[in-house]
Amino acid sequence: MEDAKIKKIRTLIVDDSSDFLEVEKGFLSMESRIEIIGEALNGEQSIELVAKLKPDLVLMDFVLPDMTGVEATKKIKEMEKPPFVVILTLYDNPEYKNLAEKSGAEGFVIKSEFATNLIPVIHDLFFAESGKKEKEQRRVVNILVVDDSATMRRMIMACLMPIKDVKFIEAANGLEAIEQIAIGKIDLLTLDLNMPDVHGLEVLGFLRQHERFKKIPVIVLTTKGDEASRDKAFKAGATIYMTKPFRPEELLGNAKKLLEKRGGDEKG
Repeated sequence: MEDAKIKKIRTLIVDDSSDFLEVEKGFLSMESRIEIIGEALNGEQSIELVAKLKPDLVLMDFVLPDMTGVEATKKIKEMEKPPFVVILTLYDNPEYKNLAEKSGAEGFVIKSEFATNLIPVIHDLFFAESGKKEKEQRRVVNILVVDDSATMRRMIMACLMPIKDVKFIEAANGLEAIEQIAIGKIDLLTLDLNMPDVHGLEVLGFLRQHERFKKIPVIVLTTKGDEASRDKAFKAGATIYMTKPFRPEELLGNAKKLLEKRGGDEKG
């Protein structure tokens, strides 16, 4: 659907800070599908303007001089055909979020993150179908990092962080690795060999013996650089074998190549 065919989101913004209102208006003006139809500095005024202007969306400050944004939202939600309400606050507080949800608000955004999070929240409310398609196109890449050293796991994750839409799952031993592989969709595995319970080669054996997991690419990361260890790993099913200490750019490059190949195989 083209932007021109999507109706404008008539928006009321509510905040007791005139400075933040100006910042908010400037930011929202860059989104062609949002039309600001009014602004309020307190809760009572916001309720009156909702009744009068009938907006599609209210961006509500949590703390207002006459009442909380939660209280104002409750009153707005009692109206016939109420608008969507997204509550904005300075405080990343789970209790505040819980209160916002109970008031009937459909969204909760921290002000320090509004430049990155507000528009996606609004799009999810008004353009769910297009938002769903976008999320499907940007499927999360699940990388399982297996190593008994927490420091090493952090190093590996830091190296692979540039991969787009990456999500890391950690396992501190072989048994945890097998459990994570069994319960989730893993796109790539980095695997230590010497672990206190189940050896990395046994994890590889588990992977390659099951049809569901046999195509998951595995980068072995180990201190063992001898040919015998390397041969055993490849025979067990390793895709790439790297020794520690490794070069971060080499690990990232290998991971990207394997993920691209896996993505191509899945489409084919």
